[in-house]
This record gives sequence, C-alpha cells and structure tokens, in this order.
Amino acid sequence: MSKNKLAAIIVICTIAIIAAIVLISVKPWERTYTLSVSVNPSQAGSVSPSSGKYESGDRVTLIAIPASGYTFDYWGGAASGFAYIVTITMNSDKTITAYFKPSESPSVPEEPAEFINWYEAQNNIGERTTVCGPVVDGTWASGSSGKPTFLNLGEPYPDPDRFTVVIWIDNRGNFPQAPEDYYLDKTICVTGLIIEYNGIPEIEVQYPSEIEIQEP
Repeated sequence: MSKNKLAAIIVICTIAIIAAIVLISVKPWERTYTLSVSVNPSQAGSVSPSSGKYESGDRVTLIAIPASGYTFDYWGGAASGFAYIVTITMNSDKTITAYFKPSESPSVPEEPAEFINWYEAQNNIGERTTVCGPVVDGTWASGSSGKPTFLNLGEPYPDPDRFTVVIWIDNRGNFPQAPEDYYLDKTICVTGLIIEYNGIPEIEVQYPSEIEIQEP
C-alpha cells in the first residue's frame, strides 16, 4: 500500500472518530422542546398543563378550562380545532393559544366539566371522575380470565405510568365495533370509578356512553 493511500485512510478514520464523538456528546435524540401556552382573553380561562419543556416525541394532552362567564372557542397556533381537549406531539418548539368567548348567558355561567389528565389518575384512586387522554394501544386478551379488552392511555403496555380502560367480555357485546380498534389513536374521556390493579390506575366501563371521543 502506498504512503498516500495509507495517509488517506488515516484521515478518513480520524474524521469518522471525531464525528462519532460529536454525535455522542450532542445526543440529538435527547433533544427537548419548549411548549408555550397562552389564553385569549387572558382572564377567560386556563390550560392544563401550562407551558413547559418536553422531550422530543412526547405526546401532550392540553385541556382548555373556561373561567366563569366564558366558554371555550377554538385552538390557535400549533394546534387547531374546536374541541376543548387536544393532543400534540412535541417534535419542535410550539406556541399554542386557547381562545375563549363570553357565554351566551353570562348571568348563569356554565360550570366547566370536572376531569383530569390520564397521568393524574394515579393520584385519584378511589374517586369517581372523568379521565381524558390519547389511546396509544389496545388489545383484547381473549385468552385471559374474563377475556378483558384493554385501552391504554398516554403510555403503551407494559409502561407502569399508563392509565387503562377495561371492558370485560360480558360488556364487550355492548360496543358496535371492536373497542381496541375503534378507539385506537383517538383522544377519549372516560367516566367512572378509578381503581388500582397491580399498581396501574384503571376504570372499568360497560357501555359506549361512558367513553366520549374528543374530535380534533
């Protein structure tokens, strides 16, 4: 091998090593993004959760909460739609505004619905409430005792931080379509008693009326 070829190989290897060191030190896969949330008018309500920093790929469910005398109108900025709940994926810095409007009957303001995000369910064991979040995976455990259908919100099985909706086989026939397919990738709100099984918060439902799909 000539000296020139050997020198070229050494240069290429050196560049590759430097590039690998830079890539490891920068860690682009661990990048975080900033979510900035505002309300218009400023006194008309609030958004849960508020502004913050999230890792790349995080799914964040925002819920608009109107103040007395106002109702939610629509989302603006990096989110859109007229439903009071919306789910976004943090793949860049995002600025979102929740727009509210005065209630049609300001003398009798509408009370906002009581609900919590899926990741708050663990702190509300034993309470009857409404839990909202995105269905990230679902399965029908037809080979298990009771043949339950599981809908996992926020995080997929077996993540210990997930929230689970359970439909037992005796109630599966109440649903016109297979729940694990119908609700997948949709943001839902489910109402019922939060219980805990093996450290996972869950709600058991019997009828489709207990699950409300939040349209984008």
